[in-house]
Amino acid sequence: MADTSQTQEPSTPRWPWILGGLVGGFFLLAAGLGLGWYLFYRPIVNVAVQLPAPPAPPAPAGPDAAQVKALEEQIEKQKAANKQIEDQIATLKDRLRADVCTAKDPAGKTPPASTPAPPGQKT
Repeated sequence: MADTSQTQEPSTPRWPWILGGLVGGFFLLAAGLGLGWYLFYRPIVNVAVQLPAPPAPPAPAGPDAAQVKALEEQIEKQKAANKQIEDQIATLKDRLRADVCTAKDPAGKTPPASTPAPPGQKT
């Protein structure tokens, strides 16, 4: 009769496979987390948390004398121009108050001294 006992092959230990799976899984998990942080979390945080703007440079100690003089000259020129315009406005207002010609009195009450009378008319 034949031997009914099973022949056992030498069993290989399973701990290298378990250890390799754990280490490989850890590296895959670390690579996934690192890549996710680099691609997604870092840009979001950089946009959301920005540094405040740098402070403005300090103002100069005092006004520049050349600029002050230039501004004063511009003001004086503008005052002179305004005076000329005011004089023109006053002259035009005086002309508006003066008598004008009408159909009954074409020469007006007082004819202007600057315009000569046409020949053949009495003044």
